[in-house]
Amino acid sequence: MFFYCRKLKLDDNVVNIWPEFGTNGKDRIKVNHVLNHTSGLHNAMANLNGGNPLLLCDWKACLEQIALAEPETEPGQEQLYHYLSYGWLCGGIIENASRKTFQEILEEAIVKPLNVQGELYVGIPPGVESRLASLTLDTNDLSKLAQTTNRPDLPSTFQPERVGEMLTTIPALFNMLITRRAIIPAANGHCSARALARYYAALVDGGIIPPPHSSSSSQPPLGSHPHIPKLGRKKPSKPKGKKWSEALVGTSSDRKQNDNHSSEDVGYTKLADDNYPSDDDVPAESANSHGKLLVKEETRMYSNPRIHEAFLGVGEEYGQLAKENGAFGLGFRRLRSKDGTFLGFGHSGMGGSTGFCYPKDRFAIAVTVNKMSFGYATRRIMQLVFSELNLPLPVEFSLATPGEIESSIGTPPLIN
Repeated sequence: MFFYCRKLKLDDNVVNIWPEFGTNGKDRIKVNHVLNHTSGLHNAMANLNGGNPLLLCDWKACLEQIALAEPETEPGQEQLYHYLSYGWLCGGIIENASRKTFQEILEEAIVKPLNVQGELYVGIPPGVESRLASLTLDTNDLSKLAQTTNRPDLPSTFQPERVGEMLTTIPALFNMLITRRAIIPAANGHCSARALARYYAALVDGGIIPPPHSSSSSQPPLGSHPHIPKLGRKKPSKPKGKKWSEALVGTSSDRKQNDNHSSEDVGYTKLADDNYPSDDDVPAESANSHGKLLVKEETRMYSNPRIHEAFLGVGEEYGQLAKENGAFGLGFRRLRSKDGTFLGFGHSGMGGSTGFCYPKDRFAIAVTVNKMSFGYATRRIMQLVFSELNLPLPVEFSLATPGEIESSIGTPPLIN
């Protein structure tokens, strides 16, 4: 989403984009420091876990708090995973740079171009609840975490022991409707595996939108779910000075006014964008008279020909903006083989879900799980897929058994 906002420059000071951010010694933090997890705000907002956790559901309040936070290290000095603060840092920058809401940019930059309506959200609109899987916890994996040593690449508030404590409450908290509907970019993305894989399939080709999913291999077709379901309205009472027919049906001016504000009634902004088809438009693929598949002309999410170098934080232009041997590039985690060679980029979430891609092999994959664990099941899936395709496995997914996960040094549980 950063690279979609063309007004943003990676070496800009964040305070020049977001004036309220420049308090408590943050005036020298640049956009690339945020993307590279070197802003020094890795523990910012961590106190939400010990206080009232529902405060994280208040988007504006969290942006205000992150703008007041004090960094623990100098910008660019130390790379530590910004496990929770990252979403608000990026969100505040994006909103101030674009003058649009986070969800508007999400839809413009990702959801509509990729035709993944109804299967990718950060904060769900009303009416989607029935299609969501409930989070549960793999208690066997949880017991193993206590035997894991501390990790120097993680902040003090996100060490394995602390993560184990958090995970006992996370399913209950994130199954709550108020949390599902909140905007928490670092924690409550809702998506299907195929929508996430399609996102990485676009990135692997430098932002080229992939051809439509085959409807024969995946049902219902991707993008066919209503993105913002239309909810029924209560029967209105008869207003004074109107006939019953006008009260129940509404005049043409009433209907026009209601149509303009219907999306705001449910707290979710629906974009008026003629560049992409709506849910009711014809499918993105059709057949000509000879039965051949017709696909729209090639479109790109990004125009930068060196976008892969940007994501990885390598090369002449971007290498100086990221830690050379760090775990993160600019916005994504770097994936390496056992010998240290770069394979691709992506990210895993706490609980075992993951998505990533290999640009050289034009390969993208996503695994989403609702039974939160520390990666044993995900690793087994990855091992099977990569073995069948004869692709090198990232070191993060190279363990084979629960015993190896417990005893291995240098290959930690999959929590980021």
